[in-house]
Amino acid sequence: MKKNILKTLGSVLLVLILIQLGLPAQAQSLIKGTVTASDEEGGLPGVSILEKGTSNGTVTDFDGNFSLNVGSEATLVISYIGYTTQDVTVGNQTSISVVLDPDVETLEEIVVIGYGTQKKAELSSAVSSVDVDNLQKLPGANVAGMLQGQVAGVTSTTGSGAPGSAPVIRVRGMGTIGNNDPLFVIDGIPGDISSINPNDIESINVLKDAAAATIYGSRASNGVVVVTTKRGKVGPPVVSLNAYMGVSSINKKIDVLNRDQNNQVSTAAFAAEGLDPLPYTTLPITTDTDWQDEMFRNGVEQKYDLGISGGNEFANYNFSIGFYDKEGTIIASDYNRYNLRMNVDFKLSDRITIGQTISYARSERNRLGEDESSDNGGNAGLSPVLQILESMPHNAVYDPNSPNGYAEAVVSSGNVVGLNNLITDKSTVDNLQANIYLEAKIIEGLKFRTRFGVNMYSEDQVYHVPTYTFGPQSANDKASLWELRSKTSEWVWNNVLDYSKTFGDHTVSALVGVSAEERVYKSTGGSNNELPSNKLMALSAGIGDANSFGSNVTRTISSAFGQFNYSYGDKYLIQASIRRDGSSRFGEDNRYGVFPSVSLGWRVSSEDFFNVPGISNLKPRFSIGKLGNQNIDDYLFLARVSSNNSALNYPLGGEASQVPNIGTISRTLASYDIKWEESTTRNFGLDLGLLEDQVTLTFDYFHTETSDMLVGVPVPATSGITVTPVTNGGQLVNKGWEMAVTYKKVKGDFQYNITGNITSNNNEVTQLGFADESFTNGHVIYDTHPTTRTEVGRSIGEFYLFKTDGLFQNQGEIDAHGIQPNAQPGDIKFVDVNDDGELNDDDRTYVGSGIPDFEYGLTFNASYKNFDFSLFFQGSQGNQVYNGTKVFLYRRQGDDKNFSADLLNAWTPSNTNTSVPRVSMLDANQNIRPSDYFMENGSYLRLKNVQLGYSFGEITKMFSSARVYVAAENLFTITGYDGYDPGNTGYQQFSRGVDVGLYPLSRNLIMGVQLKF
Repeated sequence: MKKNILKTLGSVLLVLILIQLGLPAQAQSLIKGTVTASDEEGGLPGVSILEKGTSNGTVTDFDGNFSLNVGSEATLVISYIGYTTQDVTVGNQTSISVVLDPDVETLEEIVVIGYGTQKKAELSSAVSSVDVDNLQKLPGANVAGMLQGQVAGVTSTTGSGAPGSAPVIRVRGMGTIGNNDPLFVIDGIPGDISSINPNDIESINVLKDAAAATIYGSRASNGVVVVTTKRGKVGPPVVSLNAYMGVSSINKKIDVLNRDQNNQVSTAAFAAEGLDPLPYTTLPITTDTDWQDEMFRNGVEQKYDLGISGGNEFANYNFSIGFYDKEGTIIASDYNRYNLRMNVDFKLSDRITIGQTISYARSERNRLGEDESSDNGGNAGLSPVLQILESMPHNAVYDPNSPNGYAEAVVSSGNVVGLNNLITDKSTVDNLQANIYLEAKIIEGLKFRTRFGVNMYSEDQVYHVPTYTFGPQSANDKASLWELRSKTSEWVWNNVLDYSKTFGDHTVSALVGVSAEERVYKSTGGSNNELPSNKLMALSAGIGDANSFGSNVTRTISSAFGQFNYSYGDKYLIQASIRRDGSSRFGEDNRYGVFPSVSLGWRVSSEDFFNVPGISNLKPRFSIGKLGNQNIDDYLFLARVSSNNSALNYPLGGEASQVPNIGTISRTLASYDIKWEESTTRNFGLDLGLLEDQVTLTFDYFHTETSDMLVGVPVPATSGITVTPVTNGGQLVNKGWEMAVTYKKVKGDFQYNITGNITSNNNEVTQLGFADESFTNGHVIYDTHPTTRTEVGRSIGEFYLFKTDGLFQNQGEIDAHGIQPNAQPGDIKFVDVNDDGELNDDDRTYVGSGIPDFEYGLTFNASYKNFDFSLFFQGSQGNQVYNGTKVFLYRRQGDDKNFSADLLNAWTPSNTNTSVPRVSMLDANQNIRPSDYFMENGSYLRLKNVQLGYSFGEITKMFSSARVYVAAENLFTITGYDGYDPGNTGYQQFSRGVDVGLYPLSRNLIMGVQLKF
């Protein structure tokens, strides 16, 4: 297999070399010249100078100068993005000066939308473009994570700060209680954006309303992110090398107790119950370990990207390779990825063009055992980060005399450093994305495009636990191994007929197409709970209980779609789209859904009667459309049974000859009548340009109503049903607004631009379709202590907690309150919300949400001569965070954990001026029950990136340009939150803002270089 791949790559590279061989045979001489622009001062850098009909060429240096060996009969093609291309005949000239004029047509921003492109000025739907230049200033390897604060209406929050973890992307918030992930389309084919090298990206456009996204159908209900990768351009080969290296560290430490302080607090907690102190508090232990210092480290981050691109009038190419490596700020966590991409286009004739895209990525990730998919299973106690904070300072880290080099606990149990270094939790992912296309011009204005793409995703996961002894409650006497191998194969075939024509003031375009997709997921795995040696990491070597498991799931989508655009005088704009999707996730009677949309736009500023000084563009927009959602598990419309459990077998026959017969149980209740979830979106927008578009503003208000929402119906645990049945019983309203403003100054030595965006949205559940029509989530302690509630009439996952009213100062206050009989002075006073004279769950109430009132981003870019500088701020306002980590660090049950340093200021009869409740071994008052005491303001402002760079001209004959820079990521965060990071929202939408001890975000200091030659 590897040999075949290498042969294929070798063949492609050979073709590229041959493409470049078009050198003229005539006598040549050295021509020098300068290229300037009629609307700019100074020379233009990076202008393509190409000898026509060949690949012989060069590019201008930083000052616009160039030199090239050509013959006297040669014609030079001089081209630069945004300017009119010029042909210059050399003749007897030895020095050439060229002035390029702006190309009004090409200067109009082109936006990649569904199955084609459109001028931004002609858009009547809600589409936003990401400034890729700003994006590529950010370090990292995950494009989705870089979208944070970049686009109005798009939020990218940190689910976990662990290397290789995925961000949580939302386009206009949450429109369903199901899956809210947007669709990512890469070079025309749906794919995985996490494997794309950011350095390979040419453009990113976000389709936000139904009118823009309808053309993509069923998977577009949560928005569409359209990614286009770089392709070659006509010109000589351009080789680029980008590299950076940095050091990462955590932004802050959580204050916990040292050894002596722990003894003090522990003694006080036992004394409060009239108990003698634990023996360890009086032992002569000299060890005093700071487990945060032992577990956290400075991690090295590095990234290298090498690319070559070029082409001529018949073919172009872009080839790139990349490597990224990041050490986590917690030991035993890291991530690395290799990228390879090849984009090639061939113009076979004036009518036919073909091309291909091949992208391969391999990543390896070592994790801490953090369960990201379920936010540590809804339990802060399972968090590796919390285990660091709770580790006893009395215990040493290392012991050279132990079998594994790590010390056994002297007090209680555990060695978090040893445990994380000894356990293997590794995943290896291979991701191949490839597509080929053909475009044929049938007649003038009529084109046919066909594109076939495949995505191949495979993952190997290994979880190995060796033997160890770190105390009676932290020991493993049998090595175990768990492995899973999975493979996802997906193919997509699109066929589109596209027509466009201009008749005087009338411009029309239309397309019709069909699409077919198939996705097959297969997995196989096994486990063994006893291996004869820690060295034997093979299931076949196991001598304990063995288990095997696997799955095989196929789903398909077939679609037909059409779109019509009409423009009169570039002033009155209409777009109408329709798509019909069929999904295998629904039964035959409900398999297909039809989703139409229409949008209108009016370029008022182009009207003859409009003559308002200072306003260069004014375009109101309106759209309405319907989208479908089928993001549910497969085969839910069928009743399924399970036999994968030996306990289900029946022993039949005589006592001496009993034979186990396979038994089965019903796992699901068939949801025969489930159908498409539908969302109807109305969008009101305004595009405004001032001072010849020096200032631009875009504003959108949207209102989305989701009907027939696919919701799970709770069933009693005694039913034996393990998969929740789904119905179309829900309804939800999601609405909000977003705005982006840009100011730019692009003339003179000092140039700069400022861009700000703000997003605000909220949702309301109007129907859930089952009894009580509410459910709780946001569990913190062993699937108990729920902190959030989703209920009809409220938004998703609001905090539902007891309210507090300070601390009891004396017995008189306790008696007067009358509803907390187990309280003592220094305990938390809880509010009787419903005034019924009792304190119970009926007194819980809604006290806030993890959803912010608004989120924002602010970018400043400036350049002065050869220097450039950028700042990027990002933040959120009005969101709350439930500090589950603090709950555990305040919780005193047992003698095996450390505490928050806050407890040094706990209430005592002599320390009453404090908000920290008294320490207690038994906590009879239940001070740690879910209450607003542990809820904190999660608003923050973060300096996400700051960068200073310097660009050189042609420093040698080898390098045409060079830039060096220094940068800092997450330099500081202004917040009132006591935990590691208020931006770590977790992955569960019903418990957003519940901090269950997630991996903290890191600060990065970086140096980098960018070269072209």
